[in-house]
Amino acid sequence: MIKRSTTKLVRRIIKYFILSIIAVLWLIPVYALVVDGLKTTIGVLTTPVLVPATFTFSAMETVGIALAGPILNSILYVLPVSIIATFVGSMAAYYFYKVSSYLNTTIFTIISIATFVPYEITLVPLIKFISSIGLFDTTYGLIVAFLVFYLPTGALLMSIFIAVLPKTTMESARVDGSGDFTIFRRIVVPLTFPGMISTFIFILIETWNNFFIPLVLISSPSRRTAAVALLSFTGGYGTLYNDSFAAAFLASIIPLAIFILLGRYFIKGLMAFGTGAKG
Repeated sequence: MIKRSTTKLVRRIIKYFILSIIAVLWLIPVYALVVDGLKTTIGVLTTPVLVPATFTFSAMETVGIALAGPILNSILYVLPVSIIATFVGSMAAYYFYKVSSYLNTTIFTIISIATFVPYEITLVPLIKFISSIGLFDTTYGLIVAFLVFYLPTGALLMSIFIAVLPKTTMESARVDGSGDFTIFRRIVVPLTFPGMISTFIFILIETWNNFFIPLVLISSPSRRTAAVALLSFTGGYGTLYNDSFAAAFLASIIPLAIFILLGRYFIKGLMAFGTGAKG
């Protein structure tokens, strides 16, 4: 009995030790962004890792004023895309789960392949399409472009979570007279809510960090996203490293805060993903 307790204790210590190492490795970039963003340029060059004797908020203040507009633009782009892609992707995944046919399987295969196609090779026809509908260099145009790429991603991810649902529950609801939308709203959404949050967070982070699509579809400086605005802190003849670190830190606060607030749902979603993968 004592030997078994000792073994469990050793395993627990090893587990927490490994988790501590992973946490430290994950926090190193965050530490570097915060500490070097609170230094002068000379301080970053002379002590790139060490904590300075005195902190200065000049870089954070300057960068915060410059990034206020781009961060607001990113929020206006990213939130609608993430919500729409998650919700519509969930409905598409539910349809493919409910109706099984050769045509649906083919369409879903095409959707799955589309999520792995590099968007760089499709930008020329995408630019022509956005321009043809008069949405080039507009908020709506960038939202449409993001949805073209991330709606298939939402459908693919949600199909994994919906696949673990018992069909008997939905069949019973259908026998009781419930329609598809009622079943989706009252059964699918509550049971797959952690998966929807995981999908939402994944799409949000992907769109927030996307650099290339906003770069080619947005030409007005007033509509730049945070990812594109970060490029302006790297000059052709030199770099203000403290401003660059401060900008990267401030630009990552929004997705990091959302991830922290919804992290427990994200973990539940990953657990459901593991269950579905085993099944």
